[in-house]
Amino acid sequence: AVSAAGRAQPEDLALKVESAFYSAGALIMSDSSATAMSSLLAVQKDSAAQLSLPSTFATASRSSKALRETVSALPVEGRMLCASDVFPLPDAAFIMQSLYADVECLSAFRKPSEKASVKLWAKGDLPTQHILPRRRMVVFNTMGLMELVFNRPVDILRKLFDGNTLRSQIEEFFNRFGAGEAAAMCLMLAAKLLYTEDSLISNAVSEKAAEAFEDPGLVGMPQLNGTTALSNTRTQAGGFSMGQVVQEAEPLFSGAYEGLCLCSSRLLYPVWELPVMVVRGLIGSNDHGDGVVVCRLSTGAMKVLESKIRSLETFLRSRRNKRRGLYGYVAGLGDSGSILYKTGPTIGAGIHNNGKSPYRIRDMDSADQSASNKKPRSLYTSAELAAMEVRAIECLRRLLRRSGEALVLLQLICQHNVARLVQTLGNDLRKKLVQLTFHQLVCSEDGDQLAMRLISSLMEYYIGPEGKGTVEDISTKLREGCPSYFNESDYKYYSAVESLEKASMTNNQDERDILAREAFNLLTKIPDSADLSAICKRFENLRFYEAVVRLPLQKAQALDSNADVINGQIDARHHDTITAQRVQCYEIVMNALRTLKGAGRSGAPGPVTALDPASRSKCIKQIIQLSVQWPDTAFHEHLYRTLIELGLDNELLEYGGSDLVAFLQSAGRKHQEEVRGAPRLDDLGAPISTSQTKYLELLARYYVLKGEHVAAARMLLILAERQCSNAEEAPALDQRSPDFVLLLFFTSVCPCVVSINT
Repeated sequence: AVSAAGRAQPEDLALKVESAFYSAGALIMSDSSATAMSSLLAVQKDSAAQLSLPSTFATASRSSKALRETVSALPVEGRMLCASDVFPLPDAAFIMQSLYADVECLSAFRKPSEKASVKLWAKGDLPTQHILPRRRMVVFNTMGLMELVFNRPVDILRKLFDGNTLRSQIEEFFNRFGAGEAAAMCLMLAAKLLYTEDSLISNAVSEKAAEAFEDPGLVGMPQLNGTTALSNTRTQAGGFSMGQVVQEAEPLFSGAYEGLCLCSSRLLYPVWELPVMVVRGLIGSNDHGDGVVVCRLSTGAMKVLESKIRSLETFLRSRRNKRRGLYGYVAGLGDSGSILYKTGPTIGAGIHNNGKSPYRIRDMDSADQSASNKKPRSLYTSAELAAMEVRAIECLRRLLRRSGEALVLLQLICQHNVARLVQTLGNDLRKKLVQLTFHQLVCSEDGDQLAMRLISSLMEYYIGPEGKGTVEDISTKLREGCPSYFNESDYKYYSAVESLEKASMTNNQDERDILAREAFNLLTKIPDSADLSAICKRFENLRFYEAVVRLPLQKAQALDSNADVINGQIDARHHDTITAQRVQCYEIVMNALRTLKGAGRSGAPGPVTALDPASRSKCIKQIIQLSVQWPDTAFHEHLYRTLIELGLDNELLEYGGSDLVAFLQSAGRKHQEEVRGAPRLDDLGAPISTSQTKYLELLARYYVLKGEHVAAARMLLILAERQCSNAEEAPALDQRSPDFVLLLFFTSVCPCVVSINT
């Protein structure tokens, strides 16, 4: 045999290759150079980290990037005739093809999907060993069939943990693959993230892997990068030193954090930057087309991915709860919450400075102390660096939890007709949904809003007449699987909607009232999180006006729980916003009155209810009485103006609250004096607008209704002798006559009403 360089190989190294097979980065050769027994040579890419070796030659940088391979020799009987890959099972291959079809351009392998794994195998073991099974090949030789199984790096690490392996061998493995990659493989074993057929990992192996992941002797400790500036700058006598460039020190986290990042990124790689929904079904359809909207991933693929993400998050949460690793170290420093900015002693202080903690940093002796006084203080202490890494790990853990919940939500949606759910959305929301990436679904506010709309459509499907389940069925799955997308408030809201739907379908009045009451009791617990504009319309149809009045007013109260708007103690920037939101709540009650009256906004005609006049009058009375009972002065003013606008003067005067007089006085008098006080002549002669006249007339009628004849006579006197700022609006004498007649009547009843001068 001749080498690639053209040099003759020694006879004992020469190979006699009779047959060979190559597939996706793996080469098998049949060697018959040995006279006693032939052998199979398996050649693969070496997955170990390409670490630079110290060298003074220029070839050092090239050697770090050179192709490195592993060669395994297996003595066998017989000569190889042919070989072939053993593809994963069809179900597993379909899942892998669904996950990586778009990110790895595997669309050409859709049929059959088993061939998609070949391209993934070619990427190497490290990025795929969490999702792909161990590679297998079947060899047909002159003696029969045999199967070759290629161990991945994680399988080697598993064997090391499974036996009584020396620590030096574990350290060699970490040095070979790097602390980050080795820590990622420890996470796979500790959280049991391997492929299904390889997932029978014993608890002993899992615990050893977890301990190795948290061992600072293997993964290191967080430190500052670039702290070697300002070294010895002394020069020879007579010389001059300009010093050195000061590098900016940056935190460099341990290999455990790097391994967690690697493991998390490989799990989320197939979905993170890709859309969750696609448009299919029509030729040439796109994001703006009319195709059918479906989920990009299959339910099985999302289930596998969600299971792995949840396993990793569960492992991290258990280590946090047990205070293992850096979690325990940071918790031992105190719960003051200021650990990130602590300027006191580092982790060698106090009871923890006993030499037993593996996270202990050696304290400097007196000689080191004197030397360190000449150096600038480090930007972060070791305790602060540890706390920063713990916080970063917590952020990643929460991201994993949220990602798992997003996958659960997508699975629940895909179990139903996605196209049917999307039909309930508008065109704008439909376009946003098709363009929504998994990253946006997990992290953005738009993703939250679209998820809420999809859940709403899903609930409407269950609640509707054609629904095949109950809110309890789907709510249990949502609350357990994705609580950040569907919380207890959502459950109460949709349970109330379900009760209202049942109430609308029953003819029994008692049962209808019971169901409406149940819905009302649920909604009173979540007034600020319910869509009242739609829910109160359902209560209107059921004639349950207690909810129509109380729910909007509770929400208005929740918007300004401290009455800052009423008291004027709120920032001007937020005053108008909160006031507008409160008015929207008030308008829900006003719209119910307009519906009963058959009037629209600004007096325009509106839809007329099917109730008879007596029933309408009864319902209006109920709404007014419930409204007056609520202690909200601003709402009362809004109510009184609406009643006057609708022409419900009699109802206003009969059922108005104790603040009605103050309202009419404030709205009907240009100057804010009490009507009961003796009016001055200049006040009586002041111009009164037409709008003010309406309020004064109502005030006079109110006094008459309450039997306060003195106050009524004084108001009638003001109306009879009023002057208008606009001459065209000035009333004629015949229009003033009724006021004079009533005035004479009350003066005859109460002669002390007016003075002699008047």
